[in-house]
Amino acid sequence: MTGCYGARVTSASPPAFTGSVVIPAHDEGPVIDRCLRLLDVSRGDLEVVVVANACTDDTAERARAHGVVVVETATPGKAHALDLGDERATAFPRAYVDADVSLAGDDLRRVLDVLRAGPAQAAAPALHVDTSRSSWPVRAYYAVWTALPYVTDDLVGSGVYALSRRGRERFGRFPAATGDDTFVRSLFRPGERVSVPGTRFTVHPPRTLAALLAIKTRARFSVAEHAAATGSGSAAPASAGRRLLARPDLWPAVPVYAAVGLVTRLRARHRLASGADVAWDRDTTSRVPAAR
Repeated sequence: MTGCYGARVTSASPPAFTGSVVIPAHDEGPVIDRCLRLLDVSRGDLEVVVVANACTDDTAERARAHGVVVVETATPGKAHALDLGDERATAFPRAYVDADVSLAGDDLRRVLDVLRAGPAQAAAPALHVDTSRSSWPVRAYYAVWTALPYVTDDLVGSGVYALSRRGRERFGRFPAATGDDTFVRSLFRPGERVSVPGTRFTVHPPRTLAALLAIKTRARFSVAEHAAATGSGSAAPASAGRRLLARPDLWPAVPVYAAVGLVTRLRARHRLASGADVAWDRDTTSRVPAAR
């Protein structure tokens, strides 16, 4: 079966699987065990595909120890890894999970249940950001960011999202030039995507301001590329300002959020205008090796 944007979609899912999970992983040896243990993959009801892309560590070996499907490629890039995962996966709904997030298997299964029931075509657990090990500027940034409508109003992305069969048929291959979170979110209107109540996943943010600036520059670069390609803007809604005005507890953190936004926006625009690519800046400060 071919989707309306040329996606290759299998016509039937194996009855043994209630859904598929695609996990792109580049040198995620320190965290892949945690990811797979939390998903409770040993239950066997989910088809889990880990795509180890351009790895120089033991990511693939660790993943295989959990009994999941492992695809290895020497080609770097998250978009390519997601495409390979889609080629191997067979079941729907289908979740796309970053290896460095923490997501309980029961929460993921509830998200997939929501997609099976409809009418939502994209869904995700609610986002929780664990800043307990981060410096004050990082905590201040995320205190503001997590209060914004982008996060609170049915966020789909930032490390975890799932699509129904119809949702996945909206596009073909993942775009290499644009972050998958930004791209997928842009395809669905608010009524078509949902953050599932009573579920959550945890993001482990950078510990230092320098690491935060690096990953947010990458994110801004992705947004700028998407805007240039589609002609769409990314202005914050007026409700964001009103929401912050109503939260005096956040006022001391607003200058930090604004400064990070300004610096990363300027960096991203400069790199885009110069035709330079932005390195896949990797936050190693939040990755703690997991015991085998």
